[in-house]
Amino acid sequence: MINEAKQRLTENRAFPKKYVREELRDYNFTGISEETEELLNLQNVFKCLAKKRDGEKFYSMFYSTVPLRSTSYFVGLSRNAATLLSTKLADHMLSYSKKQGCTNSSTSGAKLTEKEMAGLQYIGGYVLSKLHHKLAQSKSGVSPESQQSMSILKAGREESIDASQKLVTCLSRGGLWGITKAAEKIFLQAEKHFRSSTCNGPVLKINIEKIRSESSSDSEVKAAYDTLLSNSKLKVDKPVAKDVLQSILDLYIRVRSFSFAKDIVQNYKIKAKQLKEKGLREEISRASKQSDQERQP
Repeated sequence: MINEAKQRLTENRAFPKKYVREELRDYNFTGISEETEELLNLQNVFKCLAKKRDGEKFYSMFYSTVPLRSTSYFVGLSRNAATLLSTKLADHMLSYSKKQGCTNSSTSGAKLTEKEMAGLQYIGGYVLSKLHHKLAQSKSGVSPESQQSMSILKAGREESIDASQKLVTCLSRGGLWGITKAAEKIFLQAEKHFRSSTCNGPVLKINIEKIRSESSSDSEVKAAYDTLLSNSKLKVDKPVAKDVLQSILDLYIRVRSFSFAKDIVQNYKIKAKQLKEKGLREEISRASKQSDQERQP
């Protein structure tokens, strides 16, 4: 990571060539000696980042130690070059941690908590029922294509909702759809691809088409969808089957995108409120101290 950060800086023409880029280009990083305070500090900072995935806390820990003593970490560099390299290293450490988080999320098969799984089942049932209702209410609802499509969607519905679908069981008054294991697998794999695409933030735009394409070509999605087709009460034409799968994935990803954006806004409001409360407490504390000083003779 250090050599990569050095390379990026030497190629960045925003920095002066003579005093910074040439110095970094000629610098040969030989490593930090084992069991030194500098090495232990870097290890502790990175362990905290890997465990908590908190970028703000990582930057706070990193900048309070490494840049202040940058020449101890990068012996042989001037203060300016060493400080610049240390700040670039922080960005690379955070980027590496996020990439590792994405890799772990993908390789784990998108393991969801019990609460997250309940939400996925609820959204999955909403997607199937929403698409079915739209077809049933449309003018072309009696056409062979619409009938085949509704048959596929019904094949993903679990008529007898068991206790494993807790959120649907708690909220349903008879109108919510439970989903079969095959349908659940489709949404679970789509969720895996959604998380893989959005975990390396900050996310400015969600590529719905890309996530849908990756999900539809997923072997586990194909296998689960074949189960739905085999359980359909009507024989389904291939073009209809393809369109229904695309519609299922598209609506699920769009619902998740809205949910994802809502969570970002909510987290921002919470942090803003915390900062405001913290500022208010500090202001009250300063006013109290000032008042005590004025009372003293």
